[in-house]
Amino acid sequence: MPPKRKRRRRRGGLLRKLLLVMILFGLGYGGFLVYQHFAYPYTVALDAGHGGEDGGAQGIISEVWLTEETADALEALLKEDGRFRVVRSRENGETKSITERNRKFVRSSPDLVLSIHANADEDGSGYGFECYPAVPGMENHEESLSFARLLASHMETAGVRLRGEDGIRFGYYVPQEDGSSQKMLVESSDETVYEYDTFGILKNVDCAAVLVEQCFVTNESDVSLFGTEEGCRKAAQAYYAAILEYLGAEPVAQTE
Repeated sequence: MPPKRKRRRRRGGLLRKLLLVMILFGLGYGGFLVYQHFAYPYTVALDAGHGGEDGGAQGIISEVWLTEETADALEALLKEDGRFRVVRSRENGETKSITERNRKFVRSSPDLVLSIHANADEDGSGYGFECYPAVPGMENHEESLSFARLLASHMETAGVRLRGEDGIRFGYYVPQEDGSSQKMLVESSDETVYEYDTFGILKNVDCAAVLVEQCFVTNESDVSLFGTEEGCRKAAQAYYAAILEYLGAEPVAQTE
């Protein structure tokens, strides 16, 4: 009997199967994106400042404790609302650079970015709330300034004392001759376009981006108002109200 010929695999069949898998994957992923858009029409990027090896400012409480406590409370409010997809820049306790956190936000295409921090000083006399929107000259400056005004307004309603003219400032890093940089803070009335760098978490996104300094961790009165578990929840409620107003989203009716 003549020897049996080995059957050759048809490359065309394999390619067709691969193409089919790719099409099915594309359809599935596309369907997931459509579902996500309609199920969660808003995406909020939350950054709990510092974290992991970086505890931030230290005082009566730790800055990183405040940032994580407040971000957790705000995330809970947004998820309970049911219309928000929340993107956290890092997990609690995780160490991540500003660059890594900012890149994660850029990939998520959020509707707004909120970075939560706290202030400190040496003698404990500093007090109050201030926030830093994307600076003049940045493409997202105007929308960031609008969001910052709402944050300051709702925090003032919650009982905070605003710092400076209106609780809104612009932050820059001015290069020094020794290669270091000096932080420069100006009031919101100064719309000068400076050629200096600003806070990294506010850059590269095409949406409102604001960094808040919730209170002074070195001031007893500030900590009692906005640095306890209850105080962080109060701040989160103010941020939530500002987010709703900025996005034009009606408050969700409370069920009894």
